[in-house]
Parts: sequence; structure tokens; C-alpha cells
Amino acid sequence: MCTRNRLWVILMFGMLLFPARILAEGDGLTELTCGEGQRIYVLLPGDYDSGRQYPCVYFMPQDGYSAQDYLEDGTIDTIRTLEAEQKIEEMIFAFVELSDKTRLDAQTDAMIAAMQQEYSVIPDAAHRGIIGTKTGGYLAFLLGYGAANGEIQKKPDCFGAIASHDGDFVSKENPFLKEYGSVCSMLKPEIAAYGVDTEWLRGYYTYLDCDGGNALSWEKEGSADLASLYRSDSLYDPDSPQAWDYSVFEYVIQDSVQYGSWTDHLERSLKGFSDAFYTDDTKQEALAETETEYRAKETILLGGERSIDLMGNWYFYTADAIRKQDPDTDASNVEEILAADWRTWDVVQPGMDWWTENFAACLDGNAYYTGYAWYVREFEVPEAFERSSLQINAGMMDEADEVYINGTRVGQTGIPDEGGSYDGTNPWDEERIYEIPDDLLDAGINTIAVRVCNGSGAGGWYAGPIQIEAKKETAEDPQRSQERYYQTSFSSKALKGQEISYGVYLPAGYYESDLRYPVVYMLHGYGSTGKSFEIAGVPGLLDEGISEGEIPLCIMIFPSDGHPQKAGWWSGAYAQMLNEDLVREVDRTLRTVDSREYRFLAGESMGGGGAYLNALNHPELYGGVLDIYGALRFTGAWKTFLEMDADALGQFRHFILCGSHDMYSFDLDHIMMGRHLFELQIPFRFEIDNGEHSASFYLPRLKEGLAYLLESAEPVDGSGNVITETEP
Repeated sequence: MCTRNRLWVILMFGMLLFPARILAEGDGLTELTCGEGQRIYVLLPGDYDSGRQYPCVYFMPQDGYSAQDYLEDGTIDTIRTLEAEQKIEEMIFAFVELSDKTRLDAQTDAMIAAMQQEYSVIPDAAHRGIIGTKTGGYLAFLLGYGAANGEIQKKPDCFGAIASHDGDFVSKENPFLKEYGSVCSMLKPEIAAYGVDTEWLRGYYTYLDCDGGNALSWEKEGSADLASLYRSDSLYDPDSPQAWDYSVFEYVIQDSVQYGSWTDHLERSLKGFSDAFYTDDTKQEALAETETEYRAKETILLGGERSIDLMGNWYFYTADAIRKQDPDTDASNVEEILAADWRTWDVVQPGMDWWTENFAACLDGNAYYTGYAWYVREFEVPEAFERSSLQINAGMMDEADEVYINGTRVGQTGIPDEGGSYDGTNPWDEERIYEIPDDLLDAGINTIAVRVCNGSGAGGWYAGPIQIEAKKETAEDPQRSQERYYQTSFSSKALKGQEISYGVYLPAGYYESDLRYPVVYMLHGYGSTGKSFEIAGVPGLLDEGISEGEIPLCIMIFPSDGHPQKAGWWSGAYAQMLNEDLVREVDRTLRTVDSREYRFLAGESMGGGGAYLNALNHPELYGGVLDIYGALRFTGAWKTFLEMDADALGQFRHFILCGSHDMYSFDLDHIMMGRHLFELQIPFRFEIDNGEHSASFYLPRLKEGLAYLLESAEPVDGSGNVITETEP
């Protein structure tokens, strides 16, 4: 199919096969006939220049034969808008009509040959795309992979870019399915089995989306199953190209509310085509983040008395680089570090973000460097500066640190012994505030050295501010000082008296009213704590959502699970702590509504799995779940979920989010959950979209998830009357 010899023969007889173009009515289209019963409607760039060559994109007919639907459903207007806004590169678009008289492979050859003769198109598969919706989506995959003869082509022969928007891969309405067969069945042995060579997929860019409200999406070998093929071996083979690379495969599954019209997604697929065709353009690569990797917001230093700003340039070197530079240097000894030539090290700006590939040359491009590193700099203390009762606010570090000023250690987190080893406590989310001895600072130049250890995953000095300041007194009772976000703790009976910390978010107006509010418990992931949501900026998002009327007034609780390694999975005694002790404590101390209709669970990763685990086990306590790339298999909730019937699952509100390139392939589990809910005809919200296992994926979607969860849970007054006004 599409071989050079066949195209050459067709082009030789082009004048017979392809009559002259005629203008189609409206839309700036031209009409081209290219064989028996086969026509093409062509949309050229607004400033089409026959002296240059363009990539070409072929739209396959929605009903299998006619192009008319594309000419009437707004497709052309959408393309013109994307061109005008420069969201896609210049391309020629061909809206194809097909005949039932000739095999599809022959018709594909004919339409490509016709376009090459009549228009200035780039004549190679790498600059040719095929796209469609409904039956056209099926045809895009069938012909895109050259499979009209029943065999997948592992090297692009006709097309280098393929896209299906809410395609029909399974129904009797698809006129080609009976003759040509299931695309999913043809692709499965080529890309889904562990150990199968999938490197050939890099030759294609493939895009797939579907409406989760369309029954065809969930049917066997439909769009959801097809998407799963590209992801199914990534648990075993993380180097698989389809598992990680957006330039290889993108997919989106959304409920009908989110999905809208298929043309709403054209920007995504055609942008992918543009990137594939115009490979010289700079691409933004999505970086997979670990569970504890959150983008630090820009640090703003607040003015105040007696403060010394330590943001800005520092010298930085890893312990490995120090030993390489001078093998005799003890890279754990601060005296030897300060005696070394540290002014030759890499210059960096700590307190702004985690390490990245380009953070410092000594990382050798490894954003996930594990081991020890030093930050060193000098700072000046004015003669008149009062040097008593000071502290250093050193921001946040992942995971452990020790801080030296003028060679004296003033504080540590996770490194008990001076110059010693990280103790494995994973204190990545603890704010570093250390007291400075009154006689330690000198008037004039002083030196500060900070030793940081990263044990796994993301690392670095990721958040500020970094400053020396006067000691601050903290209020003993956060509620008494009317703070709206604070950390507190209680003694858990289930954990034998262990003190459990949790964050509390209260809406504006809480202290001035007598209202009782719905409450959401948001559970953290593996190796993390409830404070991770503060670091990610969730309290600020809540304020924003409530003030804009997007989210009802609510209380939010961010508990830490209490496990020594922060890995309780919200099960066993840790589940008992949540469901018995914490719920009772929150209802006792805050103005909540003690009712399942006003109490909800949310969580990310292990916390998402824990949210479903505890909700399913305690329907008397919780009315809904916001699951963010939940680790449901690891908590056992996934099996329980899939075994529950409509009556059991119908008790809850369900909002399910997962990234399409989740590093643990949790998107596969969530596809099965979405199918189960759809088959049971239970209302739910569902979204799998571009993103990884990170806060950068869920934060833009959090307000929508909370709005759905809290939709019927407006605050009530002292008499139990619902208050519908969402602004304080």
C-alpha cells in the first residue's frame, strides 16, 4: 500500500483519473475528483503558496463515505480559528469521500496520488496525517497503520500521524468493520504484550480521545480498550516508548460534560500533527514527577525588622563532584568543605524548585540525583544589626539537611549526627527553622554551608523564603488567633495514643458565623504527609474557588497517616484512626455537619486508594470520593470496587482523575473503574488526560472536582436550614 511504484503508475495516468478542480460553494474549499465515486474537498492555507510544500492531513468520512458532515459541523471554522491564532502550523486539509466499489487500500493510494499531483504537498509519509471521528476514527487507525490488508505496518508507509476523535471501532453502524476487522485485535499482538518490540511506534504520532458518555467508548475493543494497549506494558518496561513519550501516543477519556464536542479537541490532535511534521520546532517535553514532586511557586520575601535575605546565588556541588575534584576531601566534613575552593562550584539559586536536569552542571543532567550535596555562600551582617534572638528560616528541603553558620551547626532535619548519614525519616515536607546562637554571627562577612541529602525521587532545596530573622512567637491555640489554615494534632486511640497531626482549612467568614459546614478529608500519598497539600497550594486554591463561587463553603482536613515511614495506606489501624478518631475529633472541635451527605473523602495516589477503601467500607460515614490517580490495587479497594453492584456504588458521588502517562499506569485501573460505573448506569465524573503522577496534573482540576463533590452540600445554619449563598 502506498508504495512508490503504485503511486508512480497512478500519477502517470493522472490526467485521466483526476479531472480539473472546481470551486465548491463556500468555506474556501476546492473539489477534486480522484476515481470512481471518490471525491476530495480541499482546504488550503489562507496564504497558500504553490512555491513551497506543505504537510497534508486527510479527514476520513464520519459515516464511512461522505465528507458532508465535516462541511457542516464546524470543523472548517475550527481549523481556520486555530490557524488564525497560530495554534497549529500551516497544513493542507483534505476531506475525503470514499466508494464502496473499491478496496480501501486502492482508494488511499488514489487520494494521496491526486493530492500530490494537484497541490504542493510534501510527498512522504512523515508529513502526512490521517484523522477522523465516528467511523472516520476507525478508518484513521486502520489506514494510518496500513492495516487494510489485515497486517500492521511497522514503518509508516502512507501516514506518519494518526488521530481518532470519539471513533466507532465496534458498532454495526461501521460499514467497514465486518470486512476489515477490529483494529484493536490487529494492534494487540504488536504493542500490548510484554517483551514485544514496540520501538517501531516512534515512527508514528498517535492520538486518541473519546466521550465517556458514549457506550461505544467502553465496549470491548472500543476506544478505552484501544488506549489501554499503548499503556499496558509500561509497568514492566518503563523504557517502552508508548508508556512515556507524548510525541508517540496521547489519549484522553472524559465524561460528556468535560468532553463536549469532538471539534473541541481538534486543537490537541492537530497540534500533535504540527509537532510531528515540523520537527525542527522547539517542543515542550512533559517531565514525569514523583509523588512528592510539587512545583514551588515564586517565593516572595515579606519585609520585616531585623531580616537578612539569603535568596539568590549560592555555590553548589554534589559530594560525588567534590570527591572527583579532590579525592582527599571528606565531603561530609564542614571544615574541609569550607577550606576547599568552593567558589569554583556551580552557581545556583536554591529555594525556588526541585532539582532539574539543568539545575547544575555537577548533576550531569540527572534531576533525580540521590546522595549528598553542599550549598555554600557568604553574607554580610551590618555593624549596627542586633545579633541576638535570631533564627534562620531555611524553607523546605527534600529530604534531609544540616545547616552550618561560620562552621557551627545550628540545626538539622533527618541527619542526627554532625556530618553523619540521613536517617530515612523522609522529612521532605517540614519547614526548616533553626535558632542561631547569640554570639555566632560576626559583624561583616559570615559563611553559611548547607548539606542536603536526597534519598530517592525528586530532591533539592525546593522552597523558600531563605532568610535570617528575629525569632517569632507562635500562638498556642490556632483557633483562638482565628487562623483559617493551621496545623494541629490529637491523640489517636486506634494508634495507642500516638499524636497525629493534621492541617485545617476554614473558609472565610467561619469565625464570624454560626454556620455548620461540609467537610472534605484529603489524604496524602506514599512517603508524604498532609502538609504536602499546603506546599502544593491547595488552601489558596480553596480560597480562590470559594470567592469566585466555584466551590461551596467548606472545611477541609489534611491528615498525616501517622505511619513511621508515611506509608500506612490508610488501612488497618490507620483507617481506624481516620474513621473513628479523627472524624470524631473534627466533629467535636469544628462546626461540621455530622452526616454522610456532608462528609467526603479525597486523596492522591495512596491517598486516592485510601479514600475509596474507607468510603466503600464506611458508607455510613462518607457520601462521595474524589480519587486522584489513586493506588487502588495496593489498598485492595480496586477489587472491592469492581465487585460492588449498582446499589452499593450508587450511594456515592464519584469524581475520578488520572494522568494518561501516570508513571505507575494507574490510568489502566481507572479505565476499568469508569467502565464499571458506566455499565451500572451510575452518575459519575471521569477524566483521564495528559499528565503524570504529580500535583501539576491535579491542581488545575481540583476546584472542579470539589465543586462536584460538594454540589448538594451547602452549609446549614443553626436551625438546619441550607444556606445557598457561596460567598461569605
